Amino acid sequence: MDEKDDMKKSIEKHCLECWDDDEQKVINCPYKNCPLWKYRIKELKNSRK
Repeated sequence: MDEKDDMKKSIEKHCLECWDDDEQKVINCPYKNCPLWKYRIKELKNSRK
């Protein structure tokens, strides 16, 4: 694994923990001030591939 993969997994883990492992809530997350907000959808979509 490289650094980029580690970062993706960390973002995914953080967002899922924030929303009790509910991907739909992560996708619809209202916390736009979160520094990871702009990465949440892309990272979840990439992780499903």
